[in-house]
Amino acid sequence: MPIDEMNSMKQALIHMRESNDIELKKAKKGLPESFWESYSSFANTTGGLIVFGVNEAFPDNEIVGVEDSQKIVADLWNLLSNESKVSYRTVNNQDVTTVVVDDKTVILIKVNEAPNNVKPVYINGKIDNTWIRTGDGDRKAKKEEIASMLRNAKPEMDSLPIDGCTLDDLDIDSIKQFKQQVGNRYPAKKYLDMSDTDFLIEIGACRLNRENRKYQILRGTLLFFGKLNVIKEFYPHFHLDFFNRRGSNPRWIDRVSDDEPHEHEMNIFNFFNIVDKKLRELQNSSFHLDGQLKRIPEGTFNETIRECLVNCLAHADYEQGYPSIKIQAYDGWFSFFNPGEMLISRMQFPLGGDSRPRNEIIMKMFRLLGAAERQGFGGPLIFKTAFEYDYRRPELDTNLESTEIRVWNIDLADSYPELSKEEKSVLRYLHKSMSAISIKELSKKTNMTYYRAKKIIYSLKARNIIEQIGSGPSTKYVIKAGSEESLTQIQIAMDMIKRQLTK
Repeated sequence: MPIDEMNSMKQALIHMRESNDIELKKAKKGLPESFWESYSSFANTTGGLIVFGVNEAFPDNEIVGVEDSQKIVADLWNLLSNESKVSYRTVNNQDVTTVVVDDKTVILIKVNEAPNNVKPVYINGKIDNTWIRTGDGDRKAKKEEIASMLRNAKPEMDSLPIDGCTLDDLDIDSIKQFKQQVGNRYPAKKYLDMSDTDFLIEIGACRLNRENRKYQILRGTLLFFGKLNVIKEFYPHFHLDFFNRRGSNPRWIDRVSDDEPHEHEMNIFNFFNIVDKKLRELQNSSFHLDGQLKRIPEGTFNETIRECLVNCLAHADYEQGYPSIKIQAYDGWFSFFNPGEMLISRMQFPLGGDSRPRNEIIMKMFRLLGAAERQGFGGPLIFKTAFEYDYRRPELDTNLESTEIRVWNIDLADSYPELSKEEKSVLRYLHKSMSAISIKELSKKTNMTYYRAKKIIYSLKARNIIEQIGSGPSTKYVIKAGSEESLTQIQIAMDMIKRQLTK
């Protein structure tokens, strides 16, 4: 490896910090037992990088190296192939790399996230030995978390019939309104000429029991069209909430909830119709101005908001006890929160092409309404809209317990109203550059004096909006890690390592 590449690798290793997806271990004498806890954790969450031969220290890590890399790697492969040690292997040949830095050997192991249908990934032959990653550490999964992973492995639960549930348990007004909307979209299907029962059978909302020749209501059908008291009988934790928290009211100015009386049964169908209308009204009452103070149409952003709403309702784990569905509108941004982990990775969501709804029946109902025609490409739409309008980038948080998508209709700088005009200008530059930058580079690019650029950088750092990478002459600054606004310290380090390893 050339000297400059060696130095780059060294810098990446000494500045790397343990996090959700990075674990550093000395492993000087051999393969540590704690490796398997980290392996299980990464496989059950979003994957990660485990580094042998580096000791985390401040301000710089210590590269200690391993003594017998060949034996460590051999032991690793032997145990990864042993089903009594690990329930599933996510590490392939290209995922294990040995490098030499300052005459010390470092081993890099990339642990890929396991497919949902094989989770939980556990160790030592017992499902109780399931680990998950939280922050920069590993912990044993709780029984509820293991149960959640097992449900994620079989996301077709809403397609199962409910014993004892009949058409009388469904809200007839919801069915008629739905039939009218779908019938208008597909006149050739003659849905409007069908009885309500025949319509439900035709669209797959009921399933024939081959033994008694009777049609049964499916779980997703009950959630979508059911009477609230019946839904709560089978799903005791079912709860839907919408809050309009715009303005200065410390609580909210408008709410839609199944806890409050309504003229309609508060099933998923009616909740969607009511909240979708309110969200559109909120968007139509506001608009975004470009640099020439021209009104930018919000049609695409309305599509984005609807996509988030559909995702929230169709991907929720209604079996889970806590938390519940909550949609909130704030000044400049929206939050869509649902119980259950997203079944595709955070990396795949903005790329699209992979659709794995937790509730296929509910998603099918939304498709019939024309509210989910972008199946598999809703994520790209959400992110593309932000880029096109120069809004603050959407943020996605997902774990075993919950999923939250936050979308803005203002840019990153304006989402921090307390910043000065110059601070917002610098933040906008960092946001658009999508890379780490030094104070000297910033001064040159923005025509600010070095002193002024330094003062603003220090102010943004003190507010925890940006963070420092490196030290001394190599010091640079990026948008704060975890915000998904730019390349984080971890991402930069991992990208650097990948580039070196692929040469």
